[in-house]
Amino acid sequence: MQNKANTLPLYLLAAIFILPMMMGWFLYHYRAHFHFNTTNLGVLVNPPISVHEWYATNETKEGKKWGVMFVDKGVCDVSCNDINYQLHQVQKALGANRERVQVLTVHGHDTIVENLKTQFVVHGNASFEPTDKIYLIDPDGNLFMYYIGETNPMNVLKDLKKVLEVSQIG
Repeated sequence: MQNKANTLPLYLLAAIFILPMMMGWFLYHYRAHFHFNTTNLGVLVNPPISVHEWYATNETKEGKKWGVMFVDKGVCDVSCNDINYQLHQVQKALGANRERVQVLTVHGHDTIVENLKTQFVVHGNASFEPTDKIYLIDPDGNLFMYYIGETNPMNVLKDLKKVLEVSQIG
Protein backbone atom coordinates (compact mmCIF):
# COMPACT_ATOMS: atom_id res chain seq x y z
CA MET A 1 0.00 0.00 0.00
CA GLN A 2 2.86 2.32 0.75
CA ASN A 3 4.34 1.88 -2.77
CA LYS A 4 1.17 3.21 -4.41
CA ALA A 5 1.20 6.29 -2.23
CA ASN A 6 4.82 6.97 -3.17
CA THR A 7 4.20 6.61 -6.92
CA LEU A 8 1.15 8.87 -7.09
CA PRO A 9 3.21 12.12 -7.10
CA LEU A 10 5.40 10.65 -9.85
CA TYR A 11 2.36 9.94 -12.03
CA LEU A 12 0.93 13.40 -11.39
CA LEU A 13 4.24 15.04 -12.24
CA ALA A 14 4.53 13.02 -15.46
CA ALA A 15 0.96 13.95 -16.43
CA ILE A 16 1.64 17.65 -15.84
CA PHE A 17 4.47 17.60 -18.37
CA ILE A 18 3.27 15.01 -20.88
CA LEU A 19 -0.41 16.03 -21.30
CA PRO A 20 0.33 19.56 -22.61
CA MET A 21 2.81 18.16 -25.11
CA MET A 22 0.30 15.58 -26.32
CA MET A 23 -2.44 18.21 -26.62
CA GLY A 24 -0.10 20.51 -28.54
CA TRP A 25 0.85 17.73 -30.93
CA PHE A 26 -2.81 16.84 -31.45
CA LEU A 27 -3.90 20.43 -32.11
CA TYR A 28 -1.00 20.99 -34.50
CA HIS A 29 -1.66 17.91 -36.61
CA TYR A 30 -5.46 18.17 -36.59
CA ARG A 31 -5.88 21.97 -36.71
CA ALA A 32 -7.99 21.77 -39.87
CA HIS A 33 -10.76 20.13 -37.86
CA PHE A 34 -11.00 23.03 -35.44
CA HIS A 35 -12.35 26.46 -36.33
CA PHE A 36 -10.30 28.93 -34.34
CA ASN A 37 -11.39 32.55 -34.48
CA THR A 38 -9.03 35.07 -35.99
CA THR A 39 -8.77 38.70 -34.99
CA ASN A 40 -7.80 40.15 -38.36
CA LEU A 41 -10.32 42.43 -40.04
CA GLY A 42 -8.99 42.04 -43.59
CA VAL A 43 -8.97 38.99 -45.84
CA LEU A 44 -5.82 36.90 -45.45
CA VAL A 45 -4.17 35.78 -48.68
CA ASN A 46 -3.04 32.20 -48.18
CA PRO A 47 -0.39 31.57 -49.40
CA PRO A 48 0.97 35.12 -49.57
CA ILE A 49 1.60 36.45 -53.07
CA SER A 50 5.12 37.58 -53.86
CA VAL A 51 5.20 41.08 -55.34
CA HIS A 52 8.91 41.58 -54.64
CA GLU A 53 9.73 42.21 -58.32
CA TRP A 54 8.02 45.59 -58.40
CA TYR A 55 7.78 46.31 -54.67
CA ALA A 56 11.58 46.23 -54.33
CA THR A 57 11.78 49.37 -56.47
CA ASN A 58 9.79 51.24 -53.81
CA GLU A 59 12.32 50.65 -51.03
CA THR A 60 13.61 53.76 -49.34
CA LYS A 61 17.10 54.77 -48.29
CA GLU A 62 16.30 53.72 -44.72
CA GLY A 63 15.54 50.15 -45.82
CA LYS A 64 12.49 48.03 -46.44
CA LYS A 65 9.10 49.18 -45.23
CA TRP A 66 5.66 47.72 -44.77
CA GLY A 67 3.31 48.75 -47.55
CA VAL A 68 -0.29 49.85 -47.63
CA MET A 69 -1.28 49.93 -51.29
CA PHE A 70 -4.55 51.13 -52.75
CA VAL A 71 -5.38 50.05 -56.31
CA ASP A 72 -7.97 52.33 -57.90
CA LYS A 73 -10.18 51.52 -60.88
CA GLY A 74 -8.03 53.37 -63.39
CA VAL A 75 -9.25 56.91 -62.81
CA CYS A 76 -8.57 58.53 -59.47
CA ASP A 77 -11.83 60.35 -58.71
CA VAL A 78 -13.08 61.90 -55.46
CA SER A 79 -13.51 58.56 -53.68
CA CYS A 80 -10.00 57.49 -54.69
CA ASN A 81 -8.54 60.73 -53.32
CA ASP A 82 -10.58 60.26 -50.14
CA ILE A 83 -9.24 56.72 -49.60
CA ASN A 84 -5.70 57.89 -50.32
CA TYR A 85 -6.11 60.68 -47.75
CA GLN A 86 -7.55 58.25 -45.18
CA LEU A 87 -4.64 55.83 -45.67
CA HIS A 88 -2.17 58.64 -45.07
CA GLN A 89 -4.10 59.47 -41.90
CA VAL A 90 -3.82 55.80 -40.88
CA GLN A 91 -0.06 56.07 -41.38
CA LYS A 92 0.06 59.16 -39.15
CA ALA A 93 -2.09 57.42 -36.52
CA LEU A 94 0.58 54.73 -36.13
CA GLY A 95 2.64 57.22 -34.14
CA ALA A 96 6.25 56.12 -33.73
CA ASN A 97 5.69 53.25 -36.18
CA ARG A 98 4.64 55.53 -39.04
CA GLU A 99 8.20 55.52 -40.41
CA ARG A 100 7.96 51.76 -40.87
CA VAL A 101 5.02 52.07 -43.30
CA GLN A 102 4.66 53.58 -46.75
CA VAL A 103 1.39 54.31 -48.54
CA LEU A 104 1.21 53.60 -52.27
CA THR A 105 -1.51 54.30 -54.82
CA VAL A 106 -1.59 52.28 -58.03
CA HIS A 107 -3.84 53.10 -60.96
CA GLY A 108 -6.01 50.34 -62.38
CA HIS A 109 -4.48 50.41 -65.85
CA ASP A 110 -0.96 49.82 -64.54
CA THR A 111 1.03 46.63 -65.25
CA ILE A 112 1.09 46.00 -61.50
CA VAL A 113 -2.65 45.33 -61.61
CA GLU A 114 -2.17 42.81 -64.41
CA ASN A 115 0.56 41.08 -62.41
CA LEU A 116 -1.73 40.94 -59.36
CA LYS A 117 -4.55 39.45 -61.44
CA THR A 118 -2.16 36.82 -62.82
CA GLN A 119 -0.85 35.94 -59.36
CA PHE A 120 -4.37 35.49 -57.95
CA VAL A 121 -5.27 33.26 -60.92
CA VAL A 122 -2.15 31.15 -60.29
CA HIS A 123 -3.18 30.80 -56.63
CA GLY A 124 -6.63 29.52 -57.62
CA ASN A 125 -8.79 32.65 -57.53
CA ALA A 126 -9.64 33.22 -61.20
CA SER A 127 -12.60 35.52 -60.50
CA PHE A 128 -10.61 37.93 -58.32
CA GLU A 129 -10.76 41.60 -59.37
CA PRO A 130 -7.65 43.39 -58.04
CA THR A 131 -8.93 46.96 -58.44
CA ASP A 132 -10.67 49.03 -55.75
CA LYS A 133 -8.90 47.21 -52.93
CA ILE A 134 -6.38 48.05 -50.20
CA TYR A 135 -3.47 45.63 -49.82
CA LEU A 136 -0.97 45.08 -47.02
CA ILE A 137 2.54 44.11 -48.09
CA ASP A 138 5.35 42.99 -45.79
CA PRO A 139 8.92 44.34 -46.12
CA ASP A 140 10.00 41.20 -47.98
CA GLY A 141 7.50 41.92 -50.77
CA ASN A 142 4.71 39.49 -49.85
CA LEU A 143 1.11 40.60 -50.25
CA PHE A 144 -0.62 38.95 -47.30
CA MET A 145 -3.94 40.75 -46.72
CA TYR A 146 -6.48 42.85 -48.56
CA TYR A 147 -9.59 44.92 -47.86
CA ILE A 148 -12.38 46.05 -50.14
CA GLY A 149 -12.15 49.71 -51.09
CA GLU A 150 -15.14 50.76 -48.97
CA THR A 151 -13.66 49.36 -45.78
CA ASN A 152 -13.36 51.44 -42.67
CA PRO A 153 -9.78 52.77 -42.41
CA MET A 154 -9.84 51.90 -38.70
CA ASN A 155 -9.85 48.22 -39.72
CA VAL A 156 -6.60 48.76 -41.63
CA LEU A 157 -5.15 50.66 -38.67
CA LYS A 158 -6.05 47.91 -36.18
CA ASP A 159 -4.50 45.18 -38.32
CA LEU A 160 -1.40 47.26 -39.02
CA LYS A 161 -0.89 47.92 -35.32
CA LYS A 162 -1.08 44.19 -34.57
CA VAL A 163 1.34 43.31 -37.36
CA LEU A 164 3.85 46.00 -36.46
CA GLU A 165 3.67 45.07 -32.79
CA VAL A 166 4.73 41.47 -33.37
CA SER A 167 7.04 42.10 -36.31
CA GLN A 168 10.80 42.27 -35.96
CA ILE A 169 11.36 43.36 -39.58
CA GLY A 170 10.77 46.64 -41.33
